Amino acid sequence: MKISILGYGVFGGAVASHLEKNGHIIYKEEIKDSEIIIVAVPSYAVSDVLIANKNDINNQKIIICSKGFDKSGNLFSEVLNDIFPNNGIYFLYGPTLAQELKNGDFSIMVLAGDDGKDVLKKILESDDLKIELSDDIIGVQVGSALKNIVTIFIGIVEGAGFGQNTQAFIYSYGLKEIQKIGVALGADRNTFSGPSCAGDIFMRSRSRLLGVEIGKGRSFEDLDKEIKYPKEGINSLRILLDMKKDNLDLRFFQLVNSVIFENYSIKEAVKKLIKIN
Repeated sequence: MKISILGYGVFGGAVASHLEKNGHIIYKEEIKDSEIIIVAVPSYAVSDVLIANKNDINNQKIIICSKGFDKSGNLFSEVLNDIFPNNGIYFLYGPTLAQELKNGDFSIMVLAGDDGKDVLKKILESDDLKIELSDDIIGVQVGSALKNIVTIFIGIVEGAGFGQNTQAFIYSYGLKEIQKIGVALGADRNTFSGPSCAGDIFMRSRSRLLGVEIGKGRSFEDLDKEIKYPKEGINSLRILLDMKKDNLDLRFFQLVNSVIFENYSIKEAVKKLIKIN
């Protein structure tokens, strides 16, 4: 199988390495003549990258691995299904640190989409990578986008010196808030307890490490200049807070934003969450 990888960075390279072990031919940043397109660029660039390559996109299945919202503020599915109505659009997310995936450590991911995902599962899966299938396209996208915000805040609490008890509280509180938003947007509440959300929050990812540094007193702006941490959680936070939907309770995420960008006390934020809960 000829598979294109758009976004051949740390994670895209790890996916490519896994697929090469499965016997597939990988096209790096090239779409022509491929049969499947895997997108692993930053979330804000997903639609732009695919549109830029539209002339070479025919009947390929498109798998999105980028975690976040489209730059328009909509879900990728809402945007891409209109642009590519004849291509199946799928979403592949899960708790997969790139280096461990590349090393062949056992991992699990969730593939969401409509018809055709059974075939893709066989192509992607191996003894080292289990693929779960989901019909909840909205839930898988929302969970994978918002989990980065919660992960950053868990890191902030850790960096500020709070122990695992408090970190676990933030984990469970944040997961509940993601679930509430997902359900309000039309998702199945059970999706958020699976690998694509709850499992991914658990990971000690680069988003978590970004939070740790913020918790130690560093500003996001300074960190962003010094170290190329992923901005997916920050982008998702900004887009979420701009959503004009009356049925969304955003108090938790507004509090996270206040800690990151308005110098709100981390200790006071934790106290406030305890009272809200």
